[in-house]
Formats: sequence, structure tokens, C-alpha cells
Amino acid sequence: MNEEKIRLLVIEDEEFDVQRISNTLAPYRERIDISEVVSSGKEALNALRNNPGGFDVSVMDYQISGGLYGEELIRDLKKLQPTLQILVITKMTINQTNIHFANQLLNSGAFWYGTKYPGDIEDYIYQPTDFVLSILNAYDKKQLEMERIRSHDKLDKNINMLIAKTAIIGESPAIQDLRQQIQKYALPNASILILGESGTGKELVARNLHYFSKRKYENFVTVNCASIPKELMESELFGFEKGAFTGAREPRQGLFEQANHGTIFLDEITELPPEAQGKLLRVLQEGEIDHSAADKAFSQHFQQRHGSVRARTLQRGNGNALNLPLAGKCPAA
Repeated sequence: MNEEKIRLLVIEDEEFDVQRISNTLAPYRERIDISEVVSSGKEALNALRNNPGGFDVSVMDYQISGGLYGEELIRDLKKLQPTLQILVITKMTINQTNIHFANQLLNSGAFWYGTKYPGDIEDYIYQPTDFVLSILNAYDKKQLEMERIRSHDKLDKNINMLIAKTAIIGESPAIQDLRQQIQKYALPNASILILGESGTGKELVARNLHYFSKRKYENFVTVNCASIPKELMESELFGFEKGAFTGAREPRQGLFEQANHGTIFLDEITELPPEAQGKLLRVLQEGEIDHSAADKAFSQHFQQRHGSVRARTLQRGNGNALNLPLAGKCPAA
């Protein structure tokens, strides 16, 4: 199978060391290509600007001429091309086992670092096998990061399509104000009480809150409280542990846990029985779900619906209220 060549940017101001790098990589020239050699930090940044995405891995000397080097250069390179993997070679580590120095390099964005001096100083850079393997591993990491970015972009495209499908249409002052409130309430990690008459679009608003929030990549779970028998309400919402009651042979995840890190929309919340309100309040205030046999803490984002008793419950749980325009001024849910 033909593998793509790894495109290397070498940042080195000493011709002697450039030749040693070239000698070390010569047996692997079919796999690793030294695409460009520059001798200063500014030239390296220009190389990235002039050839966006043209390099997979950079091998750089820690101390080069020109004033821009070391951690500062690493950070600038990563700003221009976040997926570029950087291997640092330096004379400073020949007699040095300084963990702080290593952490400084890695925290600034370097993938690997090592000394310039191997056993055979005249011909090769570092230990040839370790050096080459580090380049191969750096390339694999770059490919994984690129795949993650592609997946993220694809997910963003799907989210944008969902936003378009659930767009709130209208230009009246009431609708414009509603859109502004959605933008305001979507960002904080807070519970939201959505108040409005039947047909004013409460679920539509809840979906907009979800897709405009940082939780947009997570689950959106809709619960119709009126459709769940009261005797099953707590187990459906909060789940249960094995042996919590007769017939509970296996633990079961509740709807709140299914919405973990995402959004749960409780429709017809006025149908929530009083005995479930205490657990709901604990979820709102503490982010904890009581399984009867165990407590679990979660960070969640809940959209709540109308009802004066539930409004007081939500206010105690540090929630916000969002009032919808009268029917006819907002799209139906």
C-alpha cells in the first residue's frame, strides 16, 4: 500500500545540523520528505503562511538566530497551523534531565524533544531510530487531529441544518425580543422556565436554546410528563439501581441521565406529582440524581415549562423564566 509522504519543515540555522538531519532521514526518503529548510523563526512563520497546510511535522532547533525561538516560536507556529506537530532538538538537553524544561516545551505545543548529540556526532542527529519513530508518531497524531476536525465540521454542518429547520420566523418586536432572550439564556448553565399558552412554541424555543448553547453536540431529550403514569414518574425521570424494588433486576438509566451534558425539556410539567418535585429541586440545585441506592452528580441544562408551583420550584433552583408571545405571534411547536 502506498503511504503519503510526511512533509517536513526543518527550522535550523546551522548547516552542519541540517546535513545531519538529512543523513538521519536518508534511508526513509520514500516516506519522509524534507519539504523546506529555514534558518529563523520569522522564515518558519512565512513558510506556513505561504504554504497553508503544506507541512505535517516540523523539526526545529530550540535556540536559533533572529530573536524568535523556543516556546514563543512553538506557540506562534501552532497558532498558524494547530495540527502541525513540532519536534524540538536542542543542545541544552545533553547533560540535562530538567522536567520543568520538558514541560515548558510540551505545554507550549511541542510533540517531542531531544538532544542533538548521538553517539556518532559527525553523521546523525540524536538516536536515529528514536528520531524517525518520533516523526512517524507525530504524523499519526496529526492525522488523528485532522480527522477530529473533519468530524467536528461535519457535526457543525448538521447542527446548522437543524437550526435552520427550527428557526423562529417573524420580524415583529415580540419575536425579535424572543430571539434575543434565547441568545441570552442559551449560553449560561442555568435552568429555564418557558411560559406560554398552548401553541406558542415552547418545544421549538427549547430546541433553539439547546442548539445555540455549548451543549448543542449532546442529547436533546423531550419528556411529556402527562404521558408517564404517576407511579412510574420517578423511575422514568431519575432511574433506579438494581434491587431498588421488586423486579428491579438491573440498574436503569433515567431520562435525566440520558440528557447528561445536554438538554432535557419537561413538557406538561404541571403533571409532575408532588413527590417528584423534591428530587427535581435537588437536580436543579445540586446537579445530583438520587437512585435510591446511590447518588450521582451531573452537570446538566434543563428547560422547564409553565405552572405556578413548578415556577416556584424552578426559582428555588436558580432558574430563569422566558415568556413567549401570545399564540399567533410565535410558530407552533
